[in-house]
Amino acid sequence: MIPIKTFIFDPIDSKALKYAREKLDVVDWTNKEIKNYANAEAVIIRTFQMTKETIDKMPHLKIIAKHGIGLDNIDLKYAKSKGIKVTNTPQANINSVAELVISLTLNCARKVNFSHNIVKAGVGKNSPFELTGFELQNKTVGLIGLGQIGTLVGKKLKAAFNMTVLVYDPYTTETICKTEGFIKCEHLDDVLKESHVVSVSVPLTKDTENLISARELSIMNKNAILINTSRGKVINEKDLYNALQQNKLFGAALDVFAEEPISKDHSLLSCNNFIGTPHNGANTKEALIRMGTESVDEIVTLMNNK
Repeated sequence: MIPIKTFIFDPIDSKALKYAREKLDVVDWTNKEIKNYANAEAVIIRTFQMTKETIDKMPHLKIIAKHGIGLDNIDLKYAKSKGIKVTNTPQANINSVAELVISLTLNCARKVNFSHNIVKAGVGKNSPFELTGFELQNKTVGLIGLGQIGTLVGKKLKAAFNMTVLVYDPYTTETICKTEGFIKCEHLDDVLKESHVVSVSVPLTKDTENLISARELSIMNKNAILINTSRGKVINEKDLYNALQQNKLFGAALDVFAEEPISKDHSLLSCNNFIGTPHNGANTKEALIRMGTESVDEIVTLMNNK
């Protein structure tokens, strides 16, 4: 079997790249040939944009293998019209993203970043009142979206802190929630009103764009934390900035933004009760290896006519 000509446009983990070279005919991001799209039969991408124009430059393309979950950088409709397969790695980064959600939640609850900045600036006393946080034990977390990441976040927080887990997801069932020990809510407002922590894990669609805006933020408890590791445009950033400035929320942390990478001048970064990370949810050694090797495996599957 002749290895398929595979262009890897974005850097991937060295172990995954070694695996790719063993299985495929690889042109990676460091090779000058990467600019000659016409030879590509398969591509592995992370953030590289697979637009109609880019796809048209690859007349022999058979498969687009996404290194990750989100497919919003791929023109899916056009790829389908050309008979090009599109795959992703939905299992590979679940744990890494879930652990980041918990990291950001603890960071916000205990004001870790704010404390660090105060120490760097010169702190005159121990335990300043303005750094008072709150415990997660026996509190309530609201999950917006009960996909695999949301489910794992809920299970970890329930096990570690005995948190009550509320769920808003029109596509899940009460039976699924009961199996996990979660409580399904029929309305988003119910989750927002009752939760001390709200974690958003939904894809970006017409229905989820600006899902959390001024009205929804006004419903949340002023002592609550908002976490988003899904897609930036799900939360209205201007409205979130206003809520944080007016102390209508205890804190918020975003790993994703409407425009990426986030600018150092972004208004949210001026808020002491805000934490920003650069779309870093899947950025662990373990997840990068899994995403890279699973992307290769999808191409090999196609080579085997499966």
